[in-house]
Amino acid sequence: MKIDSRLAAALIVLGVIVLGSALFFGTYKREWTTETTATSGEARYNRFFALQQVLQNMGQPASSSVLLDRVLPSLEPGDTVVIGDDVGRIKPVQAQRLAAWVRTGGHLVFAPASYGSRDVPLLEAFGWLGDQKKPGLLCATLSTGVTAQADAAERSMILCGTGFHLQAQARAELVIGDNVGKGLLFARVKEGRGTVSLLSNLGALSGHELKHLPEQLFAQRLLAPNFGRGHFYLLYELVGGSFWVNLFVRGWPALFASLLLILGWMAVRSERFGPLAPAPDTHRRALLEHIHAVGEFLFRRDGGRSLHRLACESILARLRRSDPASAMLGDEELYAWLAQRSRLEPARIRYAFRSPANATAFRSSMTILARLRSHL
Repeated sequence: MKIDSRLAAALIVLGVIVLGSALFFGTYKREWTTETTATSGEARYNRFFALQQVLQNMGQPASSSVLLDRVLPSLEPGDTVVIGDDVGRIKPVQAQRLAAWVRTGGHLVFAPASYGSRDVPLLEAFGWLGDQKKPGLLCATLSTGVTAQADAAERSMILCGTGFHLQAQARAELVIGDNVGKGLLFARVKEGRGTVSLLSNLGALSGHELKHLPEQLFAQRLLAPNFGRGHFYLLYELVGGSFWVNLFVRGWPALFASLLLILGWMAVRSERFGPLAPAPDTHRRALLEHIHAVGEFLFRRDGGRSLHRLACESILARLRRSDPASAMLGDEELYAWLAQRSRLEPARIRYAFRSPANATAFRSSMTILARLRSHL
């Protein structure tokens, strides 16, 4: 019995497919990979965006802002304020209100300026920060206490920044660093019924750093004093720069879109090189055009005196047809009678019947004569 060649070819192809499928599914292994993409939206300019999301997911009210004046009226005992910008931009009135709020039970977190408390209203409001005489970079390693099998990035974190010094009267509950030597990297100071946390570098709370376990534990301990009690206000920037600088730095997408719209409008409204379609014929009235041309000719020939004389004769002829008795009236009586019918002054009618001396007098006389004709 002979096997058909086409059937044999189909069996071979089917065998190859089955063998390939068996090899693929036998060696295939599914793995999940995580790729970090570039930040977009609010995360591009808000350094505390990740911290805000984490706090909200934990059921803690949190919000980000750049306007300290809007946050100050809403502050209550038990709230927490994190300032991620240079505290030297805070005004004296704002500093006094922040210090008074901390003493009632608030928690303030910020990075002190490296040049000390001089000319910094917020630091002067507390009065326990010493001047940094020898500013320099200081680093400390913080361990999480996890097992040795964990990744190195999950076992510890390195906290670096410019050290600061506290005065002796400051009631520091927790410090990281040496207050006598190079300085402190972190200090938690009791102020009235509230707490002030000074951190040389807020990078552990910013951006993608919260993906690591050490930074998460450090942030939790840093925000512990009022955690679960009030609202968290995260000031990632203190507005104080020029409006035009902020407009061109952050608002350039809107400016670029507006520029494109303006250029498009100008292209639509601008004059083109020639019409798109032939212009339609204008409606012409030949009789009026001839009359207008005759009037212009007569006006140029003798300054409009002949036109004025014809207009006066036309009015007198129209008057005699409607009232034949008016032919017996003198000039002054005629002017008075016309003034009575047209409700104009006799002097103006006398001026209208006088031969015009110039173009201005001609136009004025013709206007009065046209009004007289409409009343006859």
